[in-house]
Amino acid sequence: MTTRTAAKATIPDLVCTPNQVEAGAESKTSKDVKVQLTYLKDDPLYETVKPLQITPNFADTEHKTNVRLEPGQLETLHDVRGLGGSPLGNFSLDEHGFKYVKAPTTFTEWGSQPKIAQSYLPELEKLLRQEVEGCDEVLFYDARIRQAGDEGLRVEGLSYNPFARQVHTDNTERSVIEKITAMTEMKAEFLLSGRARIINIWRPIKHPVYDCGLAIADGGKLREDDVIECERHLAKTGEYWDTMGVIRYRPGFDWYFCSEQAEEDVLLFKNFDTAKDVKAQICLHTAFDMPADTIPEGAPTRESIEVRACVFTYPEFGRRPSGPTHHPLVTSLEQGHLKRLDDEHVITDRLRTDIDEAKEVKDAMLVWRRMEMKKLEQLVVQRTRERDEAIARLQESDMNRQSALVVIQQLHKEVAAFKKDMAAVRNELRSEQRSSSRRKESFDSSDRRVPVEEYEAMRNELNVMYAENGRLHHENVCLSDQVAHQARNIQKWTAELVGQGNEAVTRSWQGSVEKAVQSEREKDAFVIKNLRDEIERLRRK
Repeated sequence: MTTRTAAKATIPDLVCTPNQVEAGAESKTSKDVKVQLTYLKDDPLYETVKPLQITPNFADTEHKTNVRLEPGQLETLHDVRGLGGSPLGNFSLDEHGFKYVKAPTTFTEWGSQPKIAQSYLPELEKLLRQEVEGCDEVLFYDARIRQAGDEGLRVEGLSYNPFARQVHTDNTERSVIEKITAMTEMKAEFLLSGRARIINIWRPIKHPVYDCGLAIADGGKLREDDVIECERHLAKTGEYWDTMGVIRYRPGFDWYFCSEQAEEDVLLFKNFDTAKDVKAQICLHTAFDMPADTIPEGAPTRESIEVRACVFTYPEFGRRPSGPTHHPLVTSLEQGHLKRLDDEHVITDRLRTDIDEAKEVKDAMLVWRRMEMKKLEQLVVQRTRERDEAIARLQESDMNRQSALVVIQQLHKEVAAFKKDMAAVRNELRSEQRSSSRRKESFDSSDRRVPVEEYEAMRNELNVMYAENGRLHHENVCLSDQVAHQARNIQKWTAELVGQGNEAVTRSWQGSVEKAVQSEREKDAFVIKNLRDEIERLRRK
C-alpha cells in the first residue's frame, strides 16, 4: 500500500483557491467541502462546432482536440452521510440519478481478474437485482480497476484520465444505442423496445478514500441543454469511437460526495436511461481533489473499482425472469485482458443471445422471419428482372419471326411471277405446235407436185421454224436454269430463316416453297420433254 509522504502534485485541470483551505476547516465539522470543478470552456466555438476529443488523451494528442476546459465557480459538495436521517442519504436512481448503498463484500483478491469475474461480478448482479426496480437482465461490459502504484486498468473503454477530473457523462443516447446494438446484435431490437439503463457501480477497495473523491450531481435538476455531445476519436487512426457528454458551468448544480467513502459504501449512478417518464435519466460526475488539510497524514492513495452494466427491463409483452447471462466482461477478466491505459488495447466480446429460452424464442423467430422476408423480397426482385429479360427476348424473337414471314411472302410473290412467265412460255410453245401441225396437214393434203420455187419457200420456212424452235428451246433451258438457281436461293434463304423464326411456322412455309418449286420443275421438265419430242419428230419428217 502506497502512503502519502509528500505534498500532492498540482493537477492542471484543477484550480485551487484559498477558500479551499477554509473549506477544509469547515469539513472537520460539516464534512461539506467547497471546490472548483473543471468544466468545458464557455467558448462561442461550440455554438457551431461539435466538441471532439482524442482518446487516449495523452499530452501529445492535445493539438488534435478542440475540447478546452476551465474551472467553474466555487461550488459546495454536500456530504451524503447523515442527510435526511439516513447513513448515506435518501437518494433514488429515478429521482436523482444515483444512490449510495451499504454493500459489504468479503472479496479481497482485487489483483486477480479471473477471480473478479468468478466471484465479484455475481455479487454485483445480486446487488443490482436488489436495488434496481425492473431488473430483468444484467449485462456487464466494462470495468476500471485503479490500484496503488499504477495508472489504472481498464477493459473496453479507451479514456486515459485515470481519475477523470472533468465534469462529464460517460455516454450519450447515440453511443448507448451503438453499444447495446453491438453487444446484443439481433436481440437489441427486443431489449430496446423495453427499458435500457446503463448503471455504474463504483466502490473503493482496500481502504477508505481520503485524497481523491467522486462527486455526483443531482440528475433530476439537469436542463435539456446542459449535456453537450462530444465525439471521441482514436488517437492512432482518427476513426470515430463513441460519444460522451461534456458540460459547461452554470450556477445551480447540486453536488454530493461521500466523505471517507469505505469499501462497503457503494455508489450506483446512471449514465443513461431510455425511460422518458423519470425525473433523472442521467447524472453528472467527476473526480475531485479533497482540500489538502482534510487529508490525514500518511493516508494511502485512492484505490477503486468501477464496473459498468446494462440493465434491461423487458417490454410488457415479453416480461419474464432472465436466465443466466454470459457477460462480455467475464470473458475478458477470465483471460486477464484488462490492460493498462497506455496500451490502448480494445477488448470486444459478444453477448450470447439465449434465443433458446422461453419467450425470447418468439422474438428470435420474429427477427428470423424478417430476415427471411427480406431475402424473399430480394428473390422476387431478381425473378421479376429475369422475367422482364425473358419477355424482352421473346419480343425480339417475335420481331425476327415477323421479319422472316415478310421475306417468305416476298419469295412467294417472286415464285408466282416465275410461274406466270413459265405459263406464257408454255402458251407460246403450244401456239407454235398448233401452227406447225396446221402447216403439216396442209402440206400433206396438197398436191405433192408443187413447183420448185414453192418447195424451196416451204423448206426455208421450215428452217426458220426450226431455228425459232431452237431459240425457244434455248430460252426454255435458260429459264429452267434461272428457276433452279432461284430455287436454290429460296432453299438457302429458307434454311437461314428457320433458325430465326418460329420453327413450326418456318417448317410449314419451307414445305410449301419446296412443293411449289418441285411442282414447277416437274411441269418444266414435262414441257421441255414435249418440245424435244416434237422437234425430234419434225426432224424425222
